[in-house]
Amino acid sequence: MIRIAIVDDEIDQIQKIQKIVLDFFEEQKMQITINTFTSGEALLSATVSYDLILLDIQMDGIDGIETAQQIRDKDRKTTLIYISNFSEKMATSFIVHPFAFLEKPIRSIEIQRHLQDYLAYIESLYEKNMISFPGQHGEITVDIQDILYFEYENNRKIRLIMTDTKYCIIGSISELAKRMEQYDFISPHKSFLVNEAKVRSFYFSLVMVNGDEIPIAKNRQKQVKEQINPVSYTHLRAHETAANL
Repeated sequence: MIRIAIVDDEIDQIQKIQKIVLDFFEEQKMQITINTFTSGEALLSATVSYDLILLDIQMDGIDGIETAQQIRDKDRKTTLIYISNFSEKMATSFIVHPFAFLEKPIRSIEIQRHLQDYLAYIESLYEKNMISFPGQHGEITVDIQDILYFEYENNRKIRLIMTDTKYCIIGSISELAKRMEQYDFISPHKSFLVNEAKVRSFYFSLVMVNGDEIPIAKNRQKQVKEQINPVSYTHLRAHETAANL
């Protein structure tokens, strides 16, 4: 499901853009939700995060540039497509890294072209960041960047701990370690596989960004020291030196 917002202070423009967007995604057989706003203030007060925002630059009150800057302060992933009557506004719009720029009067073919580019863009991100694991009731697909660690339970059941949720997947830690090595996952203990990027600190155990502690087996301490990022390794050496004084 793609969440889309259309922001323009002209109702007729909103209706025109909305129809073009709806027709495009219906042809693609993709599910979307669209919310419309007539001001930047209304968009900023919304509690929903949007995947794609088509944003008019020239509006009363907070204009599109300032609206986009406030959005970027809290959400770096939203894709922005600017809309404006004035082509000279294009240079100013690049301050917040828009995906594309549409000049009024709106042409259906231009919107469709940018939407097609957007689908290609998110597909490339999906292929790069997403990964699937066998679960008890089918495939589980997640963003690699949101994985904290894996913990083996029993009978080939593994707990997958994410930033904001948990899953149960099927397999073995050793098989998983081979698969996840390219993504900088390390195995500090035979029952755990950890995302190095999510390690907050470590000494005799790894402390994850959510506060969970992962044990480091004695026979793997040297390996973990060599694999962990250099900054953390420097801190660890400092602790060891102090402990030996």
